[in-house]
Amino acid sequence: MEEITAKSIHELCKWHWYDYIRYYGFYIWWNWLELRPLKIKSFFQRGWRGWADEDTWDFDGYLSKVISEGCRHLKIYQQGIPGEIYEKYRNDLFLTQEEAENLAQKEWKTILDKIILAFDLIKQIQYDGKREFYLPDLPEALKTKCNCLTKEEDDAMKEGMNLFRDWFFALWD
Repeated sequence: MEEITAKSIHELCKWHWYDYIRYYGFYIWWNWLELRPLKIKSFFQRGWRGWADEDTWDFDGYLSKVISEGCRHLKIYQQGIPGEIYEKYRNDLFLTQEEAENLAQKEWKTILDKIILAFDLIKQIQYDGKREFYLPDLPEALKTKCNCLTKEEDDAMKEGMNLFRDWFFALWD
């Protein structure tokens, strides 16, 4: 009888290229088949009520993704600007109507950029899992290792959230 050694066990457990193809090929197809009923159900739920049951499992991450992508779309394809911003520039006697519109448009896009940045940071924390919240008491080496938000990013996120709250009823096109 052959003696069992660490080397022989390693040889038995060693994977070859065809093992990876067999395992991952099966796993990917099985996972795809297994999730089809849930994905179909979620598709109809989103069409019917705007959100699906699976979205509520990580609702803050889902909303951060939807809001950042929606604001990005609004910034690119917008047709108008909030009246409050336009009125601020329109009442200036030294500006033409076109200059007032351009300045108001620029300010509105800046506001949207800040909202987009805030929700992109939230999405990186909640939805993607790539970042961590700003933790001021953590040692610097650990902040870098954990990929925490910097103080500036945390302030920008809070400013964007406040702007979202302030301009919520102006997010239309």
